Formats: sequence, structure tokens, C-alpha cells
Amino acid sequence: MDDERIEELKSWLLRQRPDVKDIGLDTDLIDNRILDSVTFVNFVYFVEEFTGRRIPLASPAAADSFRTLRRIRNTILKEGRHAQTRVGL
Repeated sequence: MDDERIEELKSWLLRQRPDVKDIGLDTDLIDNRILDSVTFVNFVYFVEEFTGRRIPLASPAAADSFRTLRRIRNTILKEGRHAQTRVGL
């Protein structure tokens, strides 16, 4: 299930950046400029819609959860209280 969800997020990112051919699980989305400031905000909104949960970005740890698809999978997409605590939800 997580693999399908990651593929959906990856597809969204690739639609925003047609110049990028692929995004690996450990590709840094910020350092590789896949997410800029505007795309980052739009991506957070997309992930909120996708997961049905609000994602507060007040803490640096929460924003850092968006650095790679693997981090997104291991924090934001994980269900349960443990994952919510890790991203500051």
C-alpha cells in the first residue's frame, strides 16, 4: 500500500517538474530543486488532501519530513500515533 501511495506522490512531483525524469526514494527533493518554495507549499496541500490529515509545518522536524520520498513514507504516510508524533501532528 505504501508503495502505491509513494508512486502517486512521485507522479504529482514529476508532473510539476517535467524536466525531471525520475525521483528515487532517497532523492533530496529540496537540494535537487524538485521542490522550490511555491511547489513545496502546493505539495504539502496535495499531501494533506491525499492523506486526509492536516500537516502543520511549525517545527523544523515536520518540514524535514518532506526532504525525500522515503522520509515522507516513513513519517507522514505511516498510520498511527507514533508517526503523527514524529512529524509534529
